[in-house]
Amino acid sequence: MKLGLFSDPHFCPKDVTCGTRRPALSFGKIREAMEVFRAETVDLVVCLGDLADECGTTEENIAAAEELSAMIRSFGLPVFCVPGNHDYQNFTREEFARHTGGLNAPPSYRTGEGKTLIFLDANCADDGTVYRRNALDWTNAYLTEEQRDILRNALTSEETKEAYVFVHQNLDPTVESHHIIRNAADIREMIRTSGKVKAVFQGHYHPGKESVIDGIPYHTLPAMCEGEENRFFVMEI
Repeated sequence: MKLGLFSDPHFCPKDVTCGTRRPALSFGKIREAMEVFRAETVDLVVCLGDLADECGTTEENIAAAEELSAMIRSFGLPVFCVPGNHDYQNFTREEFARHTGGLNAPPSYRTGEGKTLIFLDANCADDGTVYRRNALDWTNAYLTEEQRDILRNALTSEETKEAYVFVHQNLDPTVESHHIIRNAADIREMIRTSGKVKAVFQGHYHPGKESVIDGIPYHTLPAMCEGEENRFFVMEI
């Protein structure tokens, strides 16, 4: 199975944010990535979160999300977006689905080849409060019992021969600490003991990082929005 991967485009009409981000360029960067993904005949495209950023008004946020998702969907490839904290800054999960034409990643996806792709949502504080517009602390990310059940059930299923985990925030303990999911150690233990997980894919930490933990690669994709250089990947699993 061939995947097209990118993370953290933070698309909005602003030329520069946070000193180094160039979010207005992300529309063209995603289009370039989608052209390559189509030429490479990928089976699935995955965005690892923060598809769009704060544009201003609610109406401007909706317009940006609809314009961007229409371009993405025009390529005719299956696309799953893992929710990031900036996606929750703009929309609820239901609103994101409505304004992107249903790009939300499902909890899990089976390929029919014994592979299971597991998509987790850590946009929740450790007190159980789901992220919402103008009321979230991006440094407090947590995988709820419901999310842990999604992971546990997928990993214990007899249909799952090998698994791949996708999440916006970081399970890798070696990235900068504010980016790490609060209960990441528990999740890594579930991943380790399953014996089925072949790789973990994350975004959120913009410089990117490559680690091997318990023999499992943890790929943190560098952010597409940083600077003028484009960043996207084609990977066989």
